[in-house]
Amino acid sequence: MNEDSGRRCAVVYNPIKVSDDLRDAIGRRATEAGWGDPIWLETPAEDPGPAITDKVVSANPDRVIAAGGDGTIRIVADRLAQSGIPMALVPVGTANLLARNLEIPLSEFDAVEVAFGDRTVDIDLIKLTVDGVPGEHFAVIAGLGVDALIMDETKPELKDTIGAGAYFVAAAKALGRTPIDMRITVDEHRTHRRQAMICAIGNVGKLTGNLTLIPGARPDDGRLDIYVASPHRLSHWLRAFARLITRRPRADDHVDQWQATQVEVRLRQPDPYQLDGDVIGDCRTLRAEVSPRALTIHVPG
Repeated sequence: MNEDSGRRCAVVYNPIKVSDDLRDAIGRRATEAGWGDPIWLETPAEDPGPAITDKVVSANPDRVIAAGGDGTIRIVADRLAQSGIPMALVPVGTANLLARNLEIPLSEFDAVEVAFGDRTVDIDLIKLTVDGVPGEHFAVIAGLGVDALIMDETKPELKDTIGAGAYFVAAAKALGRTPIDMRITVDEHRTHRRQAMICAIGNVGKLTGNLTLIPGARPDDGRLDIYVASPHRLSHWLRAFARLITRRPRADDHVDQWQATQVEVRLRQPDPYQLDGDVIGDCRTLRAEVSPRALTIHVPG
């Protein structure tokens, strides 16, 4: 073991996505940086959250590297919220949304170099309460309606084969559903009622395919961004799509966008919700509140 500096990193990794070559690269880079041997923490297939919590805390690392897809990165970010322990990303998923929004390299080995660099930024996280029960933090986007159905309908094997295009295949299936009766309260002001197809609560705004769902969303502004689309006819869908492509509002596009520190969404009937691309379950009430500067992340110099 290399004991030059006494510093060690914990690597939380998805064993399905992380290759032996990547493990070797992380170990080699740790040695070159004068760090001790990495502590390897594999995410279990079932209920990874609590298990990772215990292991990360007991390891007491100087830095945590999350190597996996958006789900792995979300779990690690939640566990490190307000801890003061910096986090680094090695994105090896399909969408890699947090890495894209922070301009962290999508090349595994370039990301390893950033992970052992010295430049950090503090970003916000968003804390969820679902049906009155405090939940977890997320770093990218939570979604209801078609957004959650797209994630639920996207088959893992299709994602592996055609990448981000799998989401568009799933979207075509999801668009046939009926709107959801939503009541949306922004910063405890008046409640907006919408028959919405999509409700997204974002910490950042960029998606895959060079698309930006929420222009102007920033992960360090102490605000969350709410995007609600309520198209009821083909012409509404076309205007909403044009807004997505041009990143500019259009007349009668039936899209609302707000900024806030907290938002509550109430549904008439339970419906699925997703966090950073993973469908978590059904809910009737979802409350989100920003946690300013909750997480320190390593970014390119």
